[in-house]
Amino acid sequence: MKKTSIILLILTFLAFLFYQTQKSTDYLVLRINSPTEIVLDLNQNGMEDDDETISLGTIQSFSTKPSTAQGELAKELKISSEDTLGLGFLAENFAKEALDGQKVKYKNSNIIVDDKNYQTMILDKGLALKKGKPQTTQFKKNLEKVRKLHLIIFNNKSHKYHKLSCKYGLIAHNSQIIPSSQLPKDAKPCKFCLVKHKNFKKFHKYSQKYKYYDDEIPDIKSPATILQTNNLKIFLTDFTRVLKPSNNCDTPVCRTLVQEINSAQSTIDFAIYGYTKIPALQKALENAKQRGVKVRFVYDLDGKNQNIYPDTLYLAKILTNNQHDISPNIMHDKFFIFDNKTVMTGSANISNTDMSGFNSNAIVLIDSEKIANVYSQEFEQMYSGKFHKQKTKIKNKEDAEISVYFSPKDRAITTQVIPLVDGAQKYIYIPAFLITHKGLTDSLIKASRRGVAVKIILDATNTHTSASKMKALRASGVQVKTENLAGKLHSKSVIIDDTYTIIGSMNFSRSGEGANDENLIVIKNKEITMFYKTFFQYLWKRIPDKWLKYNARSEAPESIGSCSDGIDNDFDGKTDKADDSCKINAKHN
Repeated sequence: MKKTSIILLILTFLAFLFYQTQKSTDYLVLRINSPTEIVLDLNQNGMEDDDETISLGTIQSFSTKPSTAQGELAKELKISSEDTLGLGFLAENFAKEALDGQKVKYKNSNIIVDDKNYQTMILDKGLALKKGKPQTTQFKKNLEKVRKLHLIIFNNKSHKYHKLSCKYGLIAHNSQIIPSSQLPKDAKPCKFCLVKHKNFKKFHKYSQKYKYYDDEIPDIKSPATILQTNNLKIFLTDFTRVLKPSNNCDTPVCRTLVQEINSAQSTIDFAIYGYTKIPALQKALENAKQRGVKVRFVYDLDGKNQNIYPDTLYLAKILTNNQHDISPNIMHDKFFIFDNKTVMTGSANISNTDMSGFNSNAIVLIDSEKIANVYSQEFEQMYSGKFHKQKTKIKNKEDAEISVYFSPKDRAITTQVIPLVDGAQKYIYIPAFLITHKGLTDSLIKASRRGVAVKIILDATNTHTSASKMKALRASGVQVKTENLAGKLHSKSVIIDDTYTIIGSMNFSRSGEGANDENLIVIKNKEITMFYKTFFQYLWKRIPDKWLKYNARSEAPESIGSCSDGIDNDFDGKTDKADDSCKINAKHN
């Protein structure tokens, strides 16, 4: 009997070992240190540990971080140090596109992504070497490409730019390599490598010929973007300082969302328009589910069972307690409810463009059981399958200085926004994705005519459409600027008389008010309103006055960074230099 028990124990142990070796070998890519040094979540704990950095020693690749080894490799290939940095720029972009945020297999020192060997892919692209030598003729083509790009080092914080060979250029934490054609007009040349350099004037003239506007953007200090009051915390994202989106979740708003998810004890309910992979957020949600937190969400689907964001259905497979609408109208909400106590809401989607600060958004974190209960009532209706006009209007949606409204039942533009605009005495500032609502437009024009200072910043994407009220507002004397940045001005906000701040997911349109699922909050608080007012004034100064008259295009040289951000900003199916609007001779109005 004893012998039988021992045999059973051995067999059980062997079975366990077999299970461990056969279970999924999919690992999340946590970070890309370089094209050949990748951090994988090998122990699947969602964190980067010391022994999880994979070095692909069989191949070599260049990097944007200079090193002795890279210098020696440059000598062997008879290319310059600037060439190596440029090749590193291409290689790192390829690595990010292929691996960032992906789940990959790691076997026999090979990384497999989408059933393709990553090492083979980067070698075939001519972006890596084997035994110090290129493996394809693509290497020479890449070398020619980087030389034509005229790459420079740009520091997002100081707004200074440097030659690739500048010893001061890549030292700063906020520096990045970009094509000189995407250099912001307000950028200042490095006094060491450019101002004193004999070819500076020629170089500066080249970099500036891609600019259509004449006005300098004031290099003013960024204002505070976070404010904490008694039970409310507001986040504003400064898209004038971010040239490319990222899924690293290193912004205050993304880190706060992860913190709230990690702190949840019993329930997380959320409503999202869509999702793009952000590893830290996804892992936090998966961990919450594993520790017993009830995680549920609702999202939007169109009539073809598709979502505007590519990874939404992927998230639905992971978090199976979900519900979606299928309707001509959209479920456009963006809110989280934690333990029926705390709500996070605003204009930001759970996307790499919004969570990275690439887009301009306004988000609030509300610590109020009463407000959480209001949002829970709305969520439960949608989770049960009732969307849009099928929902029942919720009553008693106020708590102290915060009032909550939901589309389409509350018709908040007509019942809340317009009355506040009509009552304004001093100023109305609006940073908004769009304005197409006629009633609101008429009220803004009336306010301007009675002496109220009305200033509006609109996203460039929607100023060229027939539905936009921009022309009518300008024709009536209202000051309207179009933003000229790569990211979207995605906020849907109104700031009035140092008293009222309006924030939400609802665009100022008929569908936003009367068809879609949306939420909007009105905050009556002087401190918050003056905080947002200061930020709006900062944005106003950062956008040249030329755009009070002209309309910047969302993907064109005049929109800073839009032709090198990897985003189809004008939704025409073409990205960056493949878009005709990014060509230097393209006309604009």
